[in-house]
Amino acid sequence: RTLLVKITDDEKKRLAEEKESKRKEAEDIIRQADEYKDSGNAFMKDKNFEEALYEYNLAIEISADGPNSHIYYSNRAAAYCYLGQYSEAADDCLSSLDLNDSYDKARTLLVKITDDEKKRLAEEKESKRKEAEDIIRQADEYKDS
Repeated sequence: RTLLVKITDDEKKRLAEEKESKRKEAEDIIRQADEYKDSGNAFMKDKNFEEALYEYNLAIEISADGPNSHIYYSNRAAAYCYLGQYSEAADDCLSSLDLNDSYDKARTLLVKITDDEKKRLAEEKESKRKEAEDIIRQADEYKDS
């Protein structure tokens, strides 16, 4: 048997109003998150990376998976890069790509972070090698004296 439910006009109106209210609430959240992003962008332009990071955090906090959230994560990744926090930057690039796998800014930044990190590790390795050579040379000089 089929159970038919008749929805009254008042109920239809109430459901439509509820749907519209939720839509407006979602739009307000997106609008506020975009304002935080814009503020973060202004701080980035002024090279105030800590403040930019704070604003991007606010955008992500209220809209972690909204239609523009991949941009918030990518922008925060850039701020992390300027602050030398490459691991966090890479994580944010991956979060951005999880939300929008065709977002080239996040992909490009991730490649740059990876390249920069490889370079940093190579420089660190070379520095340690030179330090070890100096220690060995000093030990040889001490032994010969």
